[in-house]
Amino acid sequence: MKMYRPFHFAKHFATGVLLASVALTAQADQSLWSLVWASHDQAKFLSYSGLLITESGKHSQTSKLLHQATAGSEFEVLERLDGQPAKWIRHNDQIQCVIPDRKMILTERRHTSIAFPRVLAGADGSNSLEKLYTISEMPGRRVAGRAVRVLKLTPKDDLRYEYRLYVDREKKLLMRSELYSPQGEVLENVGFKEISFEPAMIENPSLVKAGPGWRTNSTEVRTLTSDELSYDLPDLAFGFKKADTVCRVKSKDDQIHQTVYSDGLSTLSVFIQKVQANHSMPQVPMSHGAVMSKSETQGQHLVTVLGEVPEKTLGLFLKSVRWKSQ
Repeated sequence: MKMYRPFHFAKHFATGVLLASVALTAQADQSLWSLVWASHDQAKFLSYSGLLITESGKHSQTSKLLHQATAGSEFEVLERLDGQPAKWIRHNDQIQCVIPDRKMILTERRHTSIAFPRVLAGADGSNSLEKLYTISEMPGRRVAGRAVRVLKLTPKDDLRYEYRLYVDREKKLLMRSELYSPQGEVLENVGFKEISFEPAMIENPSLVKAGPGWRTNSTEVRTLTSDELSYDLPDLAFGFKKADTVCRVKSKDDQIHQTVYSDGLSTLSVFIQKVQANHSMPQVPMSHGAVMSKSETQGQHLVTVLGEVPEKTLGLFLKSVRWKSQ
């Protein structure tokens, strides 16, 4: 028996080293996930302004962003600097789109949304991410002249894309976000070209009031209950959790239902409306950078799924609609 003791000792030692390595890896991963959650919070609680560059497919957009945080309140202005002039103003969950050339102000209450530099799609978005993505840290970089940590979020299936998040080392704010296809192609990236954490603050920030000659249009959006729907959608599908279903009313006979899903990071929407005579049906999936959409007629309704997800995911959600009657 004595001759086997070194073997047993080596075996137990190796097992102990392996378990310790697994524990250290889990601890390191949790530290990186904590940085993701912190980045999301910082986007709400910090005040900052800067120049944003967004590249999606062949399209590039330059914008100016101001985010002003006060006790329990957020005020944000995003102004497009190229193309048709437009400005988006957000005060907490109220959002306006101001179009100067048309003297038009569009107003809507935000229900579920994610916008750079916010990372997560909801307050509980962190609950599922570790089950759907693996996280690792890549070599550090610089964005807008500031040192950042680079986090790589790799999906565990083929129903979502890879994310790379560039998080400021000091402020823990997301400075750049990139979306990658399974082939390693950059589908979309958005990030600061310039940034200041001491912006000129706006006194008494508020939404814009329409002046003489200006028109306003407020989209009626109301939350729907399952009893009001002629169809069923799963509460949880393929790692995506249902946020809510709302009805966007254009006219009495033209109403669009939108159900928002999120896995905590990626989002998609299922749109359902009655088929109209003037509807044109896309014959193939449409794509714009990371955003893809796919439509099909189901009985008397047109169903469209749109989001920053692969085509396979769109198809699965189209098949998930269950009609109570047609």
